[in-house]
Amino acid sequence: MSPFEKPVILDNDVISRLYPVGALRQVLEVWPKRTFCITEQVIDEARKWRTHGQELAALLEALEVDGTLVLVSIDDSSEEEIWTYAELQLKKNLGRGESASIAIACHRDFNVATDDGLARDVCKVMCPSISLLGTGDLLNMAVRDGLMTRSEVDSIQANIRRKSKS
Repeated sequence: MSPFEKPVILDNDVISRLYPVGALRQVLEVWPKRTFCITEQVIDEARKWRTHGQELAALLEALEVDGTLVLVSIDDSSEEEIWTYAELQLKKNLGRGESASIAIACHRDFNVATDDGLARDVCKVMCPSISLLGTGDLLNMAVRDGLMTRSEVDSIQANIRRKSKS
């Protein structure tokens, strides 16, 4: 059973913390399929990484094919969703991935997983009802719910810290 009452839309910065330490698949697969969503914009951002971008995009697409991730897009029939996306990009200085993730979450009542401080601040103001999660929150929830051990999570977090210093 998922600890989340609503789908969680992942932003690129959460992915960029887990992938380089080899933990992205491990962390996402402990929850039931279709718990996490991702936008095409986030996949495009990942694809543009100088090192391993194509490999990461292939992994994200494989996770989508097996149902671990659900691909979501801006709803072209929703003026509100389109407007929110455009406003976030133009007025709030957010990237395409953050903008799409927040716009979709605002209008579909999803949770947002992001470690980006500006994105979190903007989301709190524009959509205060949305639950914000970070990488650490996801890892700690996995321990709390018995999906991962404390030792596994501590190892992942130590690797993330080491990677961010290099």
